[in-house]
Amino acid sequence: MPTISSCSFPCNESDILALNSSGDALLAEFQDLWSDAALIWDKRQNDSSFEGYVSANYEDVYRTLKRFQGRCTTFLEWGSGLGVVAIMASRMGFDAYGIEIEPELVQHACDLAAKHGGNARFVAGSFIPEEFQETEFDGEVFQRTVDNARSGYDELDMELRDFDLIYAYPWPEEHLVFRSIVRRCGGKRAVLICFDQREGILIKRFGTNRGK
Repeated sequence: MPTISSCSFPCNESDILALNSSGDALLAEFQDLWSDAALIWDKRQNDSSFEGYVSANYEDVYRTLKRFQGRCTTFLEWGSGLGVVAIMASRMGFDAYGIEIEPELVQHACDLAAKHGGNARFVAGSFIPEEFQETEFDGEVFQRTVDNARSGYDELDMELRDFDLIYAYPWPEEHLVFRSIVRRCGGKRAVLICFDQREGILIKRFGTNRGK
């Protein structure tokens, strides 16, 4: 299963100055979080637990989360990896959680959360709810995501429908099946935020158009 998280950070002084001049104090604080995550990646990228770890753009994700402040309460990061997005969400006031299949990455996420604040909670397991049956959706199947691992929802004592906002970084061929999971098992007005390497941030709102 891919670790659907982010791994970008300001890479030079001009990037950092641009962020600091934006007037967004919280965004500036997150630079340290991003840098710490990048250091872990640099040191451990050849470990088997990091196989499939892919990078997004933390700043783009952060600015997208800002759009949902005050509108959504509960946040879940699928395949949370080092937990950076869930930690950001927690610092932004969301009740934030992450599910990650690799226990070693869960521990890294917990360590980063302890250092950088917030109350994000991370558990090891699959983000695919047990009640989801991929065979019910023609042409919408998992290509690379592990779909036979123990569900992480039991440890959280929550269900997918308990979350208002879900963040994921699907493999390119798995966007449809990710939407199908939320359509079938998520809340009636859930929002799915996906990062795509080519398209950037993709937002799917469920509700009146759930069946479409």
